[in-house]
Amino acid sequence: MREALNCIMRKPKEGESMFVLFLRVAGCALIIGASTGMGFLFGNEIRKRLEDLRAAKTIAILLRGDIRYAQTALPEALENITKRHDGRLTPFFKKVSKELSQFSGVSLAEIWESAMKEELSNTSLTKKDRTCFLEFGKQLGYLDKDMQMNHIDWYVTQVEEDMQEINLDAKEKIRLYRSLGVLLGIFVTILVL
Repeated sequence: MREALNCIMRKPKEGESMFVLFLRVAGCALIIGASTGMGFLFGNEIRKRLEDLRAAKTIAILLRGDIRYAQTALPEALENITKRHDGRLTPFFKKVSKELSQFSGVSLAEIWESAMKEELSNTSLTKKDRTCFLEFGKQLGYLDKDMQMNHIDWYVTQVEEDMQEINLDAKEKIRLYRSLGVLLGIFVTILVL
């Protein structure tokens, strides 16, 4: 760190103006700022993934309650969820509910998969999360009520396990990403100088 500051703050060479020195300092600050921002961005992705998994769990529990206690049909239960839950997963469930309500002859699995491709791109769910979510949706439409309850319970358990796994090392990973961002900026600054 001290070496980088010495390189930046050294006296200008003969023929080198203060403007060039100012440009160097500004460039170094931009490099360090950008890499620090990237570190914070990667750290926030972990938080967003955790929020998305919490939302998926909440929605699955709401769906289970609608099917089990209110005896609601799946399209109506999905529509009810969109009214009671607001988050990054809500547009997905609105699309699935709308498609199911049209009775176009397309299976729930196909509707679920196409809606995932269109509506879940703005979430922080990983490939593993999306695969589990896809399996959850594919099985919903084919099962009777008891099997649906068991399948929803299975999905909630999967999400809870993933959330516990993330919570175990989330703070350390977030701190690591942020620190690496700062250190990478300093390293690149030293290389550039």
